[in-house]
Formats: sequence, C-alpha cells, structure tokens
Amino acid sequence: MSKLYNTQKDITSNFEIFLLNSIPNIRKTQLNIIPSILFGIIQAESIASSDIAKNLKDNFLDVKLDSVIKRINRFFRNKLFDPYTFYKQIISYSLSTYKKKHSDKRVHIIFDHMFSHENYTTLMFTMRLGSQGIPIWFKCFKGTDNDAFMIDTILQGIKEVSDMFSDYDFELIFLADRWFNSCDILNHIDSLGHTYCIRLKKTLYVYYFDEKEGHIIRKTAGELFHYKHLSTTYNNINITKNKLNCNIVISDSKDTDDPWIIATNGDSRRAIKDYSYRFGAIECVFKNQKSNGFYLEKITTASLKAFTSMFCLVCVCVLFLTLLGAYYSRNRSSYKKENITTHKNYIINGKKIKKRVLSLFNTGLTLFKRAFNSHHYVTISYKFILYDI
Repeated sequence: MSKLYNTQKDITSNFEIFLLNSIPNIRKTQLNIIPSILFGIIQAESIASSDIAKNLKDNFLDVKLDSVIKRINRFFRNKLFDPYTFYKQIISYSLSTYKKKHSDKRVHIIFDHMFSHENYTTLMFTMRLGSQGIPIWFKCFKGTDNDAFMIDTILQGIKEVSDMFSDYDFELIFLADRWFNSCDILNHIDSLGHTYCIRLKKTLYVYYFDEKEGHIIRKTAGELFHYKHLSTTYNNINITKNKLNCNIVISDSKDTDDPWIIATNGDSRRAIKDYSYRFGAIECVFKNQKSNGFYLEKITTASLKAFTSMFCLVCVCVLFLTLLGAYYSRNRSSYKKENITTHKNYIINGKKIKKRVLSLFNTGLTLFKRAFNSHHYVTISYKFILYDI
C-alpha cells in the first residue's frame, strides 16, 4: 500500500503545534480535542457535532459515534473554554505576521450584525484581505432583540479592535452601513485616532452654512443637493443635534438603488472608494460561516455558550482556509500538480480582464480536500501567516 500524506493524524498534529505556539497557556484537555474538531469541521464542511464526529478516525475509531458526539458537545458547553480569549490570541498571532505588499498602511475594518435565523445574533468585525475578509472580533447573543445592538457593545468592539493594532503602524479605516450612523460611534472612532466611512440614513438631519442664504440651514441628508453619476462633497458639515463635524460625500451611481451618503473624518476624495470595500469583505465571511461554508444557521437549540464556542472554532477554520488560499495564490509555482482555477479571463468593453472566480476561502478549502490522504505530498501551511493579496 502506498504512503498517504496529510492524514488526519498529520493535520491534527500540525494544528496542535500551531495552538501551542499561539496560545502557550492552552489547557491540555483543550489541546487534546480542539485540533480534531477543527479537522472535523473542515472535512465535514459543517459545525454540527454529528457531522464532525462522522469524519473523525484515528483515536476515535474504536469509540461509538454517540460517545464522540457527546464529547464534542461537552467541549462546546465547557465553561473553562473562553472562546473570546481563545480567538483573540489566535488573531493577534496572525496580525503579528501581517505582510503588506504595498507601502500603503491603510487597513479596512468592516463591522455588521450576522443573524442565525431568530436564534442568535453576532456583532462581527472583519478585516479586508484582498477583495474578501477575515474575522477579527465577534460577540454572540441569544435571539435578535438583545445587547448586540447596544451602543456600548459596538463601542467595545471598536476599542478592542483598535487595541489589537496598537503595536503596529497601520491606519485603520472603519466601514459600516446606515444602521451604525450614531454620533457616539463616529466620535469614538475619531477619538481613537482612526478614520471612519459610514453611510448615513437619508432622514438624518444635517446643518451647514449656506452662503446664498447667509445663515445655517437644516436639512435631512437625503435633501442635500447632489449630482447624478458624480460625487458631491460637503466638507465641515454638522450632523444631528449633537453637531458632529465631519465631511459628507454623496454618490448617486447607476449601480445603486439609493444614493450613498457617506460621513467621513478622512479624505473626502477617498471616501466612496473606501466605503465600497465594505461589500464582499464581511458578506464573504458570513457566507463562509453559513450556507457557503459551515452551516452555522443550522444550529438552533444550542445554549449561548455552546453557540459561541462553535462560532469561535468556525472563525478559526475560516481564518485558516482563507490564509491557506492566500498562501496557495502566492506560491502557485510550488503546486504544479494542484492546478486550481482561481481566475478567469473576460472581455469587458474590448479589454481583457482577469477576474477571481474562486474566493481565497474556497481556494484553501479545495487545496485542503485535495491534500487530505493524498498519495503525493501537498504542502499545507499551518503558520496562519497574514498575507496581503
């Protein structure tokens, strides 16, 4: 029988080495089970305990399936496992390896809510990587009417993300949709020394000095004059009764249903382009965690503690596979036998355009599947190095 490479034992051993490097104080009981669960999630493409258990062999071969499922569920419920601290240590480790390919020091952070039917709500912060994203901070809540929407929760997320980057010379740009157009949020980002590009509701009141009228005028943001198919800029304009001073850029593009009304404390000329980076980055992460990846939305009856633990390990898998996809993209010449189609050429307006058709996450997942139990050696990077793509 020919030798098999990247077996379950090989993969879990490498996950174990990474966890020891990134979380030196990890409990032995957690080290004994987490690598296997990570492998099971990826192999099953599911977070359901029964699906994970069915894909575990090696040390689990002589154990009844029901017993394996119970062991996995016990881990998810275990109060000694702190999913927030665990993921913070892993993402902090990855950030310490971040290799930007340009001198541009701007890093885009996107935040939004994710819903798992009506059972759970998660406030999620992601970091843009290429045209996609990776999860960097989250907080889970039960139901849909909860503290996930409280300003203090959002401010906490912004502050903790800011702290993650405090040792690095990056310019953070926070992006969010109309739900987050609170002066408290904008002021908080500004006070931390970061840039925001956040869409405003068109019903929000703005105050500005009209030179023709000779006095301050109050209008809704939606009533502000703007050009069609061109950007219109209002610098040093005040919003809401709090009179928060910022710049507003309005873009009424044929590609959008409603005009984008973007508030920013940064360069008005970059506001629309920066805000456009919101699309794809966080939605891509949501899809990878749910129907396009690990089916978190199928979890309906777990306790909040169990769901948060599941969410944490799904984030680890999304991070791992996205970074593996980035590693493959940077080292294609080393994968001559694994020719994964990641881009295709298109003719657009008479020009040949090369476009990515397979996300970094799905590139990593495809490579992982091909490498598992392969008859020839396929390199899988377990270093969680954050490459700029």
